[in-house]
Amino acid sequence: MRAYPISLFVLLSTLVGCSTPSKTAIDSIQVVAESGANQNTTTALDIVFVYDATSAGLLPKAGPDWFDKKAALINGLAAGIEVVSLQVAPEMIVNVPLPKRHNDAFGVYSFSNYIAAAGQARGNLTAYKTMTIRLTPDNIVYSGR
Repeated sequence: MRAYPISLFVLLSTLVGCSTPSKTAIDSIQVVAESGANQNTTTALDIVFVYDATSAGLLPKAGPDWFDKKAALINGLAAGIEVVSLQVAPEMIVNVPLPKRHNDAFGVYSFSNYIAAAGQARGNLTAYKTMTIRLTPDNIVYSGR
């Protein structure tokens, strides 16, 4: 067995305990609502930028839960999140305005008030630089790079 200086072990054990979430690279989000999107109704869509792990853990997994608890979550999480709220009608294209500190977010999620259950799941936009959210008649399709 090879002998290593004790300082190497101290350094490695320190690094293991220092994991911090990486920040999002997102710099562009576009919403494209097809003809007949959300069964031909306007869609409430919230893009939530998350700045701490506690806030991320408190976010619901689906749109209906988000909209039911939205006011309480925004008030309770305060500086831990920022929300960009949109109303998107069928046949609209919207470039989402990003908050000033969006580069500090380590999580970016979308919540919609879709009628069809297939469009109600929380979208995770965190890993992408550019994201397109396509609202279809019965679903939401995410594509990013």
